Amino acid sequence: MAAGLALTASAILSFIDNFVGEVSQEAGLWQFQVFRTLFAVPLLLVAARVAGLIRPPVNLARLAGRSLVVSIGLLIYFAALGTLPVAQAGAGLFSAPLWVALLSVLIFRQKIGGLGVFAIAIGFMGALMLLQPDLQSLSALSFMPFAAGFFYGFGMMLTRFWCAEESPIALALGIFIIIGLVALVMLAVVTVWPGDSFLTAPWATPSPRFLWLTLFQAFGAVIAVSLIAQAYRIGSPSVVSVFEYSFLVFASLWAFLLWGTGTNALAWAGIGVVVTSGLLMAFSQKAKATTAVTD
Repeated sequence: MAAGLALTASAILSFIDNFVGEVSQEAGLWQFQVFRTLFAVPLLLVAARVAGLIRPPVNLARLAGRSLVVSIGLLIYFAALGTLPVAQAGAGLFSAPLWVALLSVLIFRQKIGGLGVFAIAIGFMGALMLLQPDLQSLSALSFMPFAAGFFYGFGMMLTRFWCAEESPIALALGIFIIIGLVALVMLAVVTVWPGDSFLTAPWATPSPRFLWLTLFQAFGAVIAVSLIAQAYRIGSPSVVSVFEYSFLVFASLWAFLLWGTGTNALAWAGIGVVVTSGLLMAFSQKAKATTAVTD
């Protein structure tokens, strides 16, 4: 169930993120995030009301801490996404499984086993085969998504160990509210001291195109964030994080369907490696569970 939720969330996110570049032509990052929050929070509240899932947070302090960590990662990712292709920005963000594995061992004393380590390693290699980053054109901006990957991975660890009792709606609301508040402050800053990039663009009169694109992004994000939060609540972080590599697979497919961008043989080989890594991780966790029951 957790793997299926992660796959569905990745398919949705990789689709809507293809349009952030279009948003960057209309307004800056912080204005986009403010409006995205204004659209997303009411949608989440309506969904929670219909599903009967409105309830107070179990631990507000831990929920706020987890939301802040994930929000930092996502804001860094979106900052890069405004100028980099989805696949290239995803290269660093999806170093998150490596951070999850490392933090699982160092902080939470979890054991993922040799096969699990191998699965994560080849999954990352498969992602690089798929993305094929140009080493000669690397810049400081190219490394921003790797910082996003660290914070995102850490936040997903906290989802499992700090917020397992929170509802998916509460987890999603926490992220959108924190991002919205940070974005509101930053929008005021860049409006007073403006720049000419997606990250530093000041307030601009919202165009109908900007509003529709942002509403579309918010609607998809609400669904995807809720699904992935539920996946991390019910599944092992090491397993769920590997299945999130499917984002890269879906990103390639959407890029072809939306923009006609083709995928070469090496990239398809990388997709195969990514899928294999997910299967190996699932097998590893099943074997561990069977051993635990036997013992």
